[in-house]
Amino acid sequence: MRKFRKLLGVIIAQSDAPYQAKLLEGILKEAFVLNYDVAVFSIFNKDKLSDAWYEGEVNIFSMINYSVLDGIIFVPDTLQVGGAAEIVEKDIKKKFSKPVVSVDIATEGFKNIFTDDVQNIKMLISHLIEDHKLTDIAFMTGVKGHPHSTNRLTGYYEAMIEHNLPIDRSRVFYGDFWYNKGEEVVQALIDDDRPMPQAIACASDTMAISVCEALKAHGIRIPEDVVVTGYDSIEAGINYVPSITSSEIPAENTGVRTVRFMHSLITGTKFSDDPCGAEISIAKSCGCSVNIAEKLRNKNKSWRDSDFYGDFDSSYNFMLEALISEKDYEKYLGTMGWYAHQIGDFDHLYICMCENWDNPGETDQNCNYLKKGYTKKMYLPLHKHAGSNFIDLERSFDVSEMLPALYERHPAPTAYFFGPLHFNDRCFGYSVISYGNNPVPYSSTYRKWIRYICSSFESLRRQRNLQFLYHKMEDNAVTDLLTGIYNRNGFNLYAGQILDGAKKRDGKFTLILGDMNNLKYINDTYGHIEGDFAIKSAADAFRNSAGPDCCFRIGGDEFVIASGNISSQEEIDGICNKIQNHLKKINDTANKPYSTSISLGVYFGDAFDSDSVEQAVSAADKKMFESKEKYKREEGFSYRTCHKM
Repeated sequence: MRKFRKLLGVIIAQSDAPYQAKLLEGILKEAFVLNYDVAVFSIFNKDKLSDAWYEGEVNIFSMINYSVLDGIIFVPDTLQVGGAAEIVEKDIKKKFSKPVVSVDIATEGFKNIFTDDVQNIKMLISHLIEDHKLTDIAFMTGVKGHPHSTNRLTGYYEAMIEHNLPIDRSRVFYGDFWYNKGEEVVQALIDDDRPMPQAIACASDTMAISVCEALKAHGIRIPEDVVVTGYDSIEAGINYVPSITSSEIPAENTGVRTVRFMHSLITGTKFSDDPCGAEISIAKSCGCSVNIAEKLRNKNKSWRDSDFYGDFDSSYNFMLEALISEKDYEKYLGTMGWYAHQIGDFDHLYICMCENWDNPGETDQNCNYLKKGYTKKMYLPLHKHAGSNFIDLERSFDVSEMLPALYERHPAPTAYFFGPLHFNDRCFGYSVISYGNNPVPYSSTYRKWIRYICSSFESLRRQRNLQFLYHKMEDNAVTDLLTGIYNRNGFNLYAGQILDGAKKRDGKFTLILGDMNNLKYINDTYGHIEGDFAIKSAADAFRNSAGPDCCFRIGGDEFVIASGNISSQEEIDGICNKIQNHLKKINDTANKPYSTSISLGVYFGDAFDSDSVEQAVSAADKKMFESKEKYKREEGFSYRTCHKM
C-alpha cells in the first residue's frame, strides 16, 4: 500500500518514563517539522516483571514490517532487560537496509548519537564550587563501563579541573543508577580516616536518594553536614525531603539531534550537530533552600480534586469491574470505548486483535494459544475517534500493513504508538494510540489503562471459552459421537419441540423410523469396525435425505426423522427413496462383502392428532415391523445368508 509521507520507526521501552518521554518529544517535534510520520514500537514496562509477561511484551517487536519504514531510531539502553536489545538489533540487521540511528549506546553497524550529559554535570559541580564554595566533592557515577556513567564522570572531572581542584579517585564510586548502593558508598566514606567530604554528587536522583537515606541512618544531616546532588530530575527526587538539587537530562535535545541526523542520512545532506545542556534544578539538598516540589506544584496547580470522578486513579473508577462483567464481545468493546475518556486527550485509538484471539475450546491438555508473532489476518474491532466508538467485528487487514491508518491521507504529520495486548505470554493483539501532530508520548495513565484492558481481555476470553466448552458439552450430550447426528437424549429433548411447533402452526407431523436389517450379522462376521461403517452409512442416508436438524439415532441400529415441515405423502416418499438410493449407491461402490439395508416405517398426520411423540413412534414402529417382515419374505433374510451377492 502507498504511504503519503515518509515514515520513521522508533523502537523503545516505556515511552512515558521521564527520559524516554523527553526524548520522544524531541523526536516528534523535529520529525513533524521535517514532514515525517512516526511509528513508535514500545513495550509498556522496561523491567522484567516475570518471564512469561516479558515474553508477551517484547512480542510487539515481531509485528514490525521493516519494508514500510524509511528509517529507524533505536534506543537500546531502554531494552537492556532480558536481552531484548540484542534480539531487536539482530532483527534490524537481518531485515532492514535503510538508515538506523542508535541513541546513547554505540551499536556496531548503526550510526550513533549520544546525549550530552557532560555539560549538565559540569554545571552541577560548578554550582557547588562557585555558589557554595565547596572543594571536597565525592562523586558517585553509575554502572562501570556504561556510556552514561562514563559521560557523567567526565563532566565531574572537567568541572574539577576547570576550577583547579584536585581529583581524588578514592572519592569516586560506581553505583547502579538505582537505590541499592548508597549505604555502601557512605560506609566507605565513614570508614576513611579523613573527614566526610563536603558534598557527594551523584549521577542519578535514585542514587542520590540512596545516599541521603544512608547518611540519615548514620545521623548525618543534609545539607548541613554533607551536601548531596543528583541528576535527571525525576519525580522521586523532586518530592524527596530534602528535595534533590539536580538537572534534567537534555533528552529532548537528543531527540531533535537524532531526527536531524536521520534526515541527513535519508536525504544525503550534511548534518551539523548542535548538542546543548539543560537548566539545573536548584533545590534544598545543596543548601539553597528552594522547595522545588512546591514550585512545581504551583506551576501545575489545578482546581480539581485528585479523586475526581473521571480520573483513572480515582476510587470511583469501576472500569475493571465493568469490563469483567461483560460477556458479549461487542458490548465489551463498547464499554472499553466509553472508558477511553480516562486516558485523556488523544486523537485516535485502535484495538487490533489476532484472529482467534480467544482460542475457543482450549483446555489444560490443549494449551495451543498464540505466544510468538501475530496472525496474518488481523482484526480492527474498535476505533475510537472524536468521542465516538467505531465497532466493526468483521473489519480486517493484513498484519504486514501494521495499521491501515498509516496509509490514509492526513494533512499533517502524525505519530502512532504501537503497544502489545497480552496476558503473560498469551498474545491477543496490539493497541495503537495517536495524538495526531501533538508531539507528546502516551502517559503513564494510558499504560495502566492498557493493563486493565489486558486483564479484562483475559477474563472475557475465559468466559467465552467456558461458554464454548459448555455448549460443546451440551452438544456431546445430545449428539451421537459415531455418526454426528442427534442421539436418544437429543430425540427426547427436541422431538417434542418439533411436535409442539407443528401444533402452533396447525401443520403436519411426520416421523420416519428406520431399523437396520443386518447389523448383528455384520458385527459378528466382519467385526465392529465394519459394523460402525454400516451405521455411519445409514446415518448419512438419513442426514442427506432430510437434513441434520431432524435426524436421530435412538438405538444401536434405529434411526428417526422427526419433522413438522413436511406437508405431503409425496415428500415422505421422496425422502424414503433418497434413503434407500443412498444405501444402494454405497453398496454398489464401497466394495464391502455385505450389503447395508434398512426397513422404514412412517407416521404422517395432523399434529393435533398426536397426543405425544411416543404415540407417533409406536405407529411408525408397526409400519416398520411390517416393512421388515416383507423384506425377510422377499429377500430371504437371515444372518447366515445375508451378504453381498
